[in-house]
Amino acid sequence: MIYDEPIFLIGGDSFVTIELGNDGSLSLNLYILALEKMILESKIPGLIDTASLRNTIMIRYNPFVIHAYELIEYLKGLISSGVKIPPIIPSRLIYLPVYYNDPWTRDCAKEHGYPPNLEILAKENNISVDEVIEIHSHSKYFVSYTSFMFGSFGSFPIDPITHLKNSKYKTPRKWSPSRNLGLHGNTTGFCPIVAPSGVMMLGRVPVKTFDIEGENKFFRKDLLLLHPGDQLRFIPIDGTEYEYSRKNLDDYTYKIDECYIDTSKL
Repeated sequence: MIYDEPIFLIGGDSFVTIELGNDGSLSLNLYILALEKMILESKIPGLIDTASLRNTIMIRYNPFVIHAYELIEYLKGLISSGVKIPPIIPSRLIYLPVYYNDPWTRDCAKEHGYPPNLEILAKENNISVDEVIEIHSHSKYFVSYTSFMFGSFGSFPIDPITHLKNSKYKTPRKWSPSRNLGLHGNTTGFCPIVAPSGVMMLGRVPVKTFDIEGENKFFRKDLLLLHPGDQLRFIPIDGTEYEYSRKNLDDYTYKIDECYIDTSKL
């Protein structure tokens, strides 16, 4: 739900976070993206940047230009003026290949004393590994945020029926393979680099989600593949397809459909 009154939190000397709800729903995320756009287009003095997540927006500001409490008053004024979500929101449906249950995440799990994570998910949901893959790849996912590092993202299924029960590691892993797709709660997240984590590993994505050098022509206008408000479909591939994509990164053709979100049905 969206709070009647947002919660404002001060972080250090140059950040303010607005907590706007508690359910991470599609309605809340669209509200957050609409408000973030209003903030970025406002004339708030000292505003540097924003970063949105499932329930919050963090605002970075110049403390030599504006005080935190002055910024909060500006933000309250913006919100009280009304946050309007358009009835139709343009979006993109991006198809992202995934090598589910790949050997690298299986070896990583074994090294940390766990079975392959898809086997854990299958057991927790009383289904087979193939059914885990089928359920996870069946839905469309809404890209909620891309805030933690370049090329990373967090997404959740638009159709809640596809939600899989899942636990976390009791002790976080010291490392996880790069380009690892993981599941925590109803969030499917992606980390492009080797990093510690405690979430269940689903598989690996062979293709780029960012390209600073623009070696693939797709990225010459935009360094990032994904942005908040995009939608995803995860396409299961096998080891042969994975290796082919890795060897042809600069020529890989991303499949993207223009689409929209009808907010009147929310």
